[in-house]
Amino acid sequence: MAGRQYDILVFGATGFTGRRIVQHLATEAGFKGTWAIAGRDRSRLEALAASLSGGTAPGIVVADVASPDSLLAMARSCAVCINTFIERMELLYDDAAKAAGVYVASAVGFDSVPGDLGYTLAQFKPPARCTQVECALTIQGGPNGFRGHYPTYQSAVFGFASAGELRKLRKEAEQKRGKPDLKVPGPKLPRQTGAAWDERFNAWTFPFMGADASVVRRTMARVDPPANVSIVFTLPSRMYMTLWQGFGAAFAFLAQREWGRNLLLKYPRMFSYGEWRTCKRCCMFTHEGPSEQQMAETTFAFTNIGRGYATGAPASPDQQPDMEIVTRVSGPEPGYIACSVFIVQAAITLLEEKGKLPALGVHTPASLLWGTGYVDRLRAHGIKFEVVDSAAVQ
Repeated sequence: MAGRQYDILVFGATGFTGRRIVQHLATEAGFKGTWAIAGRDRSRLEALAASLSGGTAPGIVVADVASPDSLLAMARSCAVCINTFIERMELLYDDAAKAAGVYVASAVGFDSVPGDLGYTLAQFKPPARCTQVECALTIQGGPNGFRGHYPTYQSAVFGFASAGELRKLRKEAEQKRGKPDLKVPGPKLPRQTGAAWDERFNAWTFPFMGADASVVRRTMARVDPPANVSIVFTLPSRMYMTLWQGFGAAFAFLAQREWGRNLLLKYPRMFSYGEWRTCKRCCMFTHEGPSEQQMAETTFAFTNIGRGYATGAPASPDQQPDMEIVTRVSGPEPGYIACSVFIVQAAITLLEEKGKLPALGVHTPASLLWGTGYVDRLRAHGIKFEVVDSAAVQ
């Protein structure tokens, strides 16, 4: 990467999330290297650059996904390119990345980072071993509720629509690399398939359908020793749970049909509870996205119940774990503020801690950044990692 014009480049910088990433990189990240913003509209890039204050002014690179040559030139101009990738990257480009001498981090944002860094596993000091981690994601809105931006909603629509393709992709990956056998000792975690009240979290829970679960499973196939992990989302009452289930069922049904997707995309407020809004804990999606006040009032927390064995393994296969440690990863509004911190600090870590990185290729956050100072960097920018006495989230 020596001789590259820029250390870090942000592609898609003028979008809603892109602007938050640029703002963090320019004013809050403590980055002193060279950097650039990229997109297809030079005038919008110039306006964004002019709006920034403090730090080193970014370079401007014009690149368009419709022009492969411009993307190649952009990639050749920087050491680290911040963009958006996910699961297909590992299957299609892992070998190519190794051959090209590069790293691809396919999920370094919210919600994958706080669920995947292995902080809970690290609290079990040898000979103790963590064999189970139950994660619960809680998002707290303030008096004005919390809101999502339309592109996030749009991604969810097409994500539900392509669920069948994702299953095929995972089968293809298993055929190529084999289904991982984690060989975790002791009983497996029971699988939760629907809503349930969990006294430990003091909340209603249901299986989380975001990127975390898939990312964490891929991480556990790489780390040693691995653990069995489950991830749920929490809501504080049966009323909220009923609302989420009702709107979720309608959303999933419509997303599987072309006419339904057209309805979902045309009326995001209606299908994200915006037209009947009385619930401050329910997220409404709009083209405008969240206000600065809404983002300032919103927080997230991943509460993790880690269980394992003081001696590293059970005396018999059905022996229940004899150790429990509860941890929590928490921070500011997750989708845009915390996400920007996760992404930018990962990019800086790649630049400044090259000697601590694993083998080349496509990685999950934990498999790429394990053993670096990434967690300390996140702590310095408002993300809290702590061991707590209780798993209660409300």
